Amino acid sequence: MADTIDRAGMAPGPPRRVRGEDCRINALPDGVLLRAISFLGARQAVQTCVLSRRWRHLWRSVDRINATRHEFDGMADSEEKRDVLFKKFTNRFLMLRNPVPLDEFQLSYYMPDQEVSVDPDADSEDANLWIRHALQSNARSVEVKILADRLHLDPAMFASKCFLTSLQLSCVILFHGFFRNLQTGCASLEHLLLSNCAIDDVEISSQTLKVLTIDDSFNFTSDEQPCIYIPSLSYLGFSASAARLPLLKDMGSLVTASVSVDSGDTVADICRFLRSLSGVTNLEFNYSGKKLKMEKNSKWCPKFNNLTALTLGEWRLSEDYYSLKVFLQNCPNLVKLTLKPEKCYYTSEINIAELQEGSFTYRHLEMLEIVCSEGGPNPNVLEKLLVEGGITFGQVRFRRQKPKLAVEY
Repeated sequence: MADTIDRAGMAPGPPRRVRGEDCRINALPDGVLLRAISFLGARQAVQTCVLSRRWRHLWRSVDRINATRHEFDGMADSEEKRDVLFKKFTNRFLMLRNPVPLDEFQLSYYMPDQEVSVDPDADSEDANLWIRHALQSNARSVEVKILADRLHLDPAMFASKCFLTSLQLSCVILFHGFFRNLQTGCASLEHLLLSNCAIDDVEISSQTLKVLTIDDSFNFTSDEQPCIYIPSLSYLGFSASAARLPLLKDMGSLVTASVSVDSGDTVADICRFLRSLSGVTNLEFNYSGKKLKMEKNSKWCPKFNNLTALTLGEWRLSEDYYSLKVFLQNCPNLVKLTLKPEKCYYTSEINIAELQEGSFTYRHLEMLEIVCSEGGPNPNVLEKLLVEGGITFGQVRFRRQKPKLAVEY
């Protein structure tokens, strides 16, 4: 057995004997020891087998697996050889472990660049087998992070009954039918995070999800208008840095939303998106890109009558001090307000002159924070704007922060 483990790259050398009476950790029950080593990387967990005879097989029963390619850094003189070691180790690890239920499975895997890959599906085969093993072991939480290129994830593995409550996928391709299979096979799934994924399905739908986060550079591959239909959703995190804003249907259960849009979306798309979020009580709305030209009427912004906490971030203000005012006018029950404006392109005198004094008030506001980047709007201008709405100087707090590196338009 030791020979087999050594060949799989699991153990660094022969066992070192430690007298039981000299090692207090041996007084702990197996359950405590298993819990401790379950927080190690998979290769580190296996290496505990050299500590003593008692530890030799403990790693086989861990309920948390963290298989990461980084544990093999420096073990080979080329990327290809390191990948071979990692694949061999992970295959042997899953083959030799005891058939105990998994609590968590984490995978950090390297996908060859598609420009040099002969068969991306074949390159994805090992990772798909490992994920399937985790699902068949009743894993409640699965996290997959892919390096270099996107993994071709097999959607069929999610169609069979599994015990997933949390799924995090980074840099994978979600082929058509993925969300249908989640619906039929993952009846307990409540948390879904998608980062830098390609989504073939036009509709993201679920009857069980409560938390959905879609961030970074994802894209919908279809030319059709994408849609999110999740009646049970209570939290939505959405960053549309490159993708078209989806339609939001039946958001009646939504409580908190954190959304980011950019200049790739039209004013009409952004307004429709905001109207779908009008029932939330907590909202963070970030906009980055070219300034938007809003019509001089209040209809572009919906009423947020339930909203008590609002963060407006990355706004590049110009004449849309007017838009800012209209947005705030439609949030009459705010308790906490945070503003993070970016650069201001026009003079404050013109902007302030457009505002009608006393046209809006904040009866319930308890705290206002204005976070200004270097080169951002004059804090005194924003303060004047908001004090006109009935905010006292004691409620206003300013904080400076360095701006993010971004391309100027």
